[in-house]
Amino acid sequence: MVRCICLGCALIIAVSALHSARPLAGAEAEPLFATDLPTAAAPDEQLIPSMTARPKDPKPRWPRTYECAPDYTLRFRGRLDADALWVEQSAANEAFFGDVQDAVGLRRAWVGIDGEWGGDRRYQFEMDLASGIPEPRDVFIADGIRRESGEYRLGHFREPFSLEGGTSARFMPFIERSASNLLDPARNWGLGWFREFEDSSLALGAFQDGTGPAGIIAGVGSTCDFTGRYTYCPINEDHGRDLLHFGIALSELVPEDGTIVINKQPQSSLLDFGDNSTSYFVPRIVYEADFQQLLNVQVLRARGAFWAQAEWYGSWIDQTAGGVVYYNGCYVSVGYFLTGDNRSYDKGNGTLGAIRVNRPWLRGAAARNRPYGYGAWEVTARLAYLDFVDGDTPLGPIGQPQGLRLPQMTYGVNWYLSDRVRLMFNYQYDMPDEINSGSSTASTFATRLGIFW
Repeated sequence: MVRCICLGCALIIAVSALHSARPLAGAEAEPLFATDLPTAAAPDEQLIPSMTARPKDPKPRWPRTYECAPDYTLRFRGRLDADALWVEQSAANEAFFGDVQDAVGLRRAWVGIDGEWGGDRRYQFEMDLASGIPEPRDVFIADGIRRESGEYRLGHFREPFSLEGGTSARFMPFIERSASNLLDPARNWGLGWFREFEDSSLALGAFQDGTGPAGIIAGVGSTCDFTGRYTYCPINEDHGRDLLHFGIALSELVPEDGTIVINKQPQSSLLDFGDNSTSYFVPRIVYEADFQQLLNVQVLRARGAFWAQAEWYGSWIDQTAGGVVYYNGCYVSVGYFLTGDNRSYDKGNGTLGAIRVNRPWLRGAAARNRPYGYGAWEVTARLAYLDFVDGDTPLGPIGQPQGLRLPQMTYGVNWYLSDRVRLMFNYQYDMPDEINSGSSTASTFATRLGIFW
């Protein structure tokens, strides 16, 4: 019922908007793909309209905002991530996990609309076309202002949990999230409440998690999730150049059929179309259980062009005919902008935000007052660890023990040609230690061209 209401509302809004849309009065014609963020406001306010009461820009840039009626607006949005990946496996790794094939293609191809539909209400409808089958990503309606009584959101959106999970893929410093992010509930259908305070934020929600790629199909492993996250930011100066962030999140997963499944959508190719990061080496494990509890603790520090962040994930699965299974994962990542730029902070969401390039190589109309340069250059490094070994883990389909430890190292270089266009280069070294086959290694080289609007 919730899904039908959300999809119906979004479609009604889209049809009515397209029927009578017109540019806002005073709008200037801009190139279709203006590559820079407007300079009139901070980048997080330009890209995340839910943070404030959303005053209209009298001279909006691309994407242009169309007013269908007073307080009813429409804006087109989207993103493209084109990836190329090559892998080198050790003999032991190939013998147990199979020959992992190189891949080239679209990781994401999101298209959609967003806007206001009267007063403090807004909507967002976004689909991912990369796999060839349209899959919903952010499809919701919202009402309220976070800085006042809070915003209520209904539809399909990301559960408020981890820092790297909550940070949009448009702004992630790595091509993919860490392997430990497998313990993040990701996007699901539900109802949430988001509240922003002076130096903190609180988010609560109830969700239904299915088994299909977008959580639509109910089946083995479907759960009802109750998730909450609190963040505290005692230092936030100069749009994120001096920043200290703490956060904690808890999620309770209640299975609908008495079954908990770890890694519901196992990765079958290097080019993963899933909404959440996983790993080619992590198996799918099924448990007969009463509930699963997830805990996340996070910290982020930024100082000028340098930033560092770390998270720890814990998982407890209460089996109906066995002991409690405990898994955990963590990562530490650091980065430095060689050109002195910085990543902004989205206070309302408690996540990392956009990069405003000081000297863009590609300059659109919004960056005419900025000096021409070679863009922003960033170097990054991450150490991650996933521990899926526990003596109470159930046996596999043919009676074999199941479990894996996965140390992972990732190094990257990012070139931001403009605020909305970037090239990414990553090298990742995986060292899966599977309890049956032992330790092996795999090296992955990845590149990405990312564009969003």
